[in-house]
Amino acid sequence: MKPMKPIAMSQGEQERWDHTSLRRRMILGAWEQDLEDELARHLPPDRREAWGPSDMSSNPFEQITSQLAVLYHEVPAVTNMNGDVDLLVGREGLVTKAGLWQLQQRTQQMVIGLRESFVRIDVNPHVDDSPARSPGIQYRLVTPDVVYCESHPDQPDVPVYYQEYRLRKGHDGKYIWCVDIIDIRDMNNPSFGIFKINDDGTIGQDLSEIFMGHPQMIGESYPYRDSTGKPFLPVVLYHAEKTGFLWDTWCGSAQVYGSLSCGVLFSMWTHLVKSASWSQKYIAGLSVAGLSQIDQNEIARRSSIATDPSSILVFTQDPDANGQPLVGSFGIATDPNSLLESITKYEMRVALSAGLSPSDVSRTNADPRSGYALAVSRSGQREAQKKFAPVFRMGDEELMAKTAMLSNRYLGTNLPEDGYRVSYHSMPLTPEEMRAQREDIIAKMQAGLISPITAVMMMFDDMDPKEAREYLLQIRRERAEFI
Repeated sequence: MKPMKPIAMSQGEQERWDHTSLRRRMILGAWEQDLEDELARHLPPDRREAWGPSDMSSNPFEQITSQLAVLYHEVPAVTNMNGDVDLLVGREGLVTKAGLWQLQQRTQQMVIGLRESFVRIDVNPHVDDSPARSPGIQYRLVTPDVVYCESHPDQPDVPVYYQEYRLRKGHDGKYIWCVDIIDIRDMNNPSFGIFKINDDGTIGQDLSEIFMGHPQMIGESYPYRDSTGKPFLPVVLYHAEKTGFLWDTWCGSAQVYGSLSCGVLFSMWTHLVKSASWSQKYIAGLSVAGLSQIDQNEIARRSSIATDPSSILVFTQDPDANGQPLVGSFGIATDPNSLLESITKYEMRVALSAGLSPSDVSRTNADPRSGYALAVSRSGQREAQKKFAPVFRMGDEELMAKTAMLSNRYLGTNLPEDGYRVSYHSMPLTPEEMRAQREDIIAKMQAGLISPITAVMMMFDDMDPKEAREYLLQIRRERAEFI
């Protein structure tokens, strides 16, 4: 059995961890207990028992973050003005073999939902016995609920001290919580080591020798350096939005808590359809024979009998009742269709709290094969691409540079360590949108209102003027060669 995660170093950090963990569980679909806790806040035990299993079919937070994470729907184009980078990002390149761009699809969803996430870079220069550790570069997504950081005084959103809490298996086969500590606050004396975490959250015994095979790496032995010897952290912190701060944990909380409420409301609707979508029968002066006593030791004690359309109920007259016994029924308290419509309006309201316009979000319940209750339009996804591209480009370009530094140092390559440019492919246009865009560009070109460079930038919205010029020159060269 794996041990419990240790507490954080401070109350503020613990609150950040707890909220970030909730968001992560909701994205990964592991939020059933969170929904049960929310149901317990709304319902007394007897009513909760009567509702039955919870309904996790509605999660606007997961659905919207998933559909906005489309920046890596195609492999980005990586170029460098200082040299050839095919060894890094080509078809057989280090980045391609490491599966980075597939990982980044999940990374973007986590960054949008959690507001920040890390990608940690590792390099294995030797052949391992383990098939999972072949020579080359490895990338790992690290969420902020297992990280403590300190930032540079002049750059408060840039970490210079990194603690990552990890479960590791010791030589005895038992798992223990450890922390990787990477510190470059003093650039002249950087350090990297692995330590045990005590139950009270304090840092304990140095375990570097056990898990790395050598002592803590301090000063000249620090492993993460560029070709000039300058140390760096082997992690890249991705932000959903550049705020100037290290963490933006609580932004968008309305969507998180609203999604929990959607789970409560759909659990109520499921209970209504299952147990209360017909007229309620009642009796007066009579008792139902054959009742079973349920949960008599619990607060929610009750008596029940199973019925179906073919069963016959037997009543006995209450000897203490006066007058004629009565049997009747009440009408349906709430129409399931009306309740569902109200809940879906609330669900839409929660989805719009993500900052989307009402025209960009629609329900796909008309198609029973659809996997989404809520769908973001193509135009909404393209707007999200434009919004996220600049901040993710900063992270991706830093990631390419650090990957090249580690590759040069440990794999013997000669890759450029700066000058990287990452360009993303826009979501494809529909045939109608392509026709309208083409006609608009041609009309403006013929009227002399735009240049060929501007026209190319209108077609490929992630291109800058220099890239558009190179694209036009490439077309001219290829036309002269092949036509």
